[in-house]
Amino acid sequence: MKKLQWNMEEVFYFPENVGVPKDARLVKVKAGFTEKRSEDAVRLSGVYHIAAKVEFTEGQRSESIPTDAIFVDDVELEGKTGYFEYAVPLNIDLPPEVDRPLHIEATDVKSTFDGQGSFTVAWNVNCTYAQETAEEVASKETASKETASKETAKKETEIAEEKSETAAVQDAPREKVVAGKQEQAQAAQMTESRQTFVAQNRTAAAPVQEPQAAAMHDSSIWNAKEDILSYIATLPDEWTTTRFRSNDIFVKEES
Repeated sequence: MKKLQWNMEEVFYFPENVGVPKDARLVKVKAGFTEKRSEDAVRLSGVYHIAAKVEFTEGQRSESIPTDAIFVDDVELEGKTGYFEYAVPLNIDLPPEVDRPLHIEATDVKSTFDGQGSFTVAWNVNCTYAQETAEEVASKETASKETASKETAKKETEIAEEKSETAAVQDAPREKVVAGKQEQAQAAQMTESRQTFVAQNRTAAAPVQEPQAAAMHDSSIWNAKEDILSYIATLPDEWTTTRFRSNDIFVKEES
């Protein structure tokens, strides 16, 4: 265990109606802190909590408050005895090799009076802690480097995966576009083939379809002989007609 020690001191001054402190029945100082570690230092932050019972009396006070004095205006009085509490900031920077367990303790608390209104509290601060060995420091440095290397490798893997996903997303539309163009070309070819086939069929069947279109009339309108002759005259030369009395429907046959 390593041990550090230093001294602390605070001077207090009180309102005029309280009187002049002449004695102390009880004075306590307790250190409370939290620690924050970094690569450069171990920082302790907290307070020294001071609690005191002081005997006051009438007396001559100094005309001015000392520049280093703390004015205490909240004193609980019971007759000539006054009780007060105060917190002094605690800020300590220790070397980075300081290890746990770590203790801060206020010892040898003393109080003094100047007879003119000031009250001084002094104490020693004992700081004890364990210290890392050279092997432990080297082990921590190695572990830190390994952790940094793993994090770097992880980041590189994530970046590579993101690039791969981005490339896949960018390539996907191109494949779809190519496939779409091929499908459009095939569809165009099929459409052109169908159109050619229909055109050929229409050309071959034209002599048949045109008379059929003319024959799509109700036969009941051809009652007069003149009308029948007129209708026959309109037919192409390659067609003839035969009349069936059973239903009065004219069927055109190709000659």
